[in-house]
Amino acid sequence: MLITFDLDDTLICWQPETPAEPIKLTWFHKWFPIEPLRYGTVDLFRKLRNYGWQIGIYTTSHRKSKYIKKLFNRHGLKLDLVINQREHEKIVQDLKAKRKPSKLPSRVNSHLHIDDSEGVFVEGKRFHFRALVVDPLDYNWTQKVLAESISVTQMLEQGCYRT
Repeated sequence: MLITFDLDDTLICWQPETPAEPIKLTWFHKWFPIEPLRYGTVDLFRKLRNYGWQIGIYTTSHRKSKYIKKLFNRHGLKLDLVINQREHEKIVQDLKAKRKPSKLPSRVNSHLHIDDSEGVFVEGKRFHFRALVVDPLDYNWTQKVLAESISVTQMLEQGCYRT
């Protein structure tokens, strides 16, 4: 099972009201730019791993995959997949649709995509992928993700998974 997350305003939040994960860097790593990873991400990823999920990033950001992996590694988190804008364009290039989706996580076998955009949720209905929308100012976002991941796990186990 693969769960994918958007970055901007989903896992990386610049709003001053959104708490960030603390990070302790050695003097050697102080040069590495650290974007504010949303508080709760580290614990959420560990719980998802314990439930058997693989974790990926699916973003339309132009950040390089190597940078994204390093950013999460600084928090002790391993990513199984990184899809950025460049990779996304390859994924949708052969899609026969007048208007291509901004994300298409089903093409990378993601069973659940977490995003801040209602538009991605709508695209999920149109292009048959399951999406959960979380607001950057929602302090209970991790509980919503865990509840949805449990629901998807149960559907997969019962053979009745639907988008």
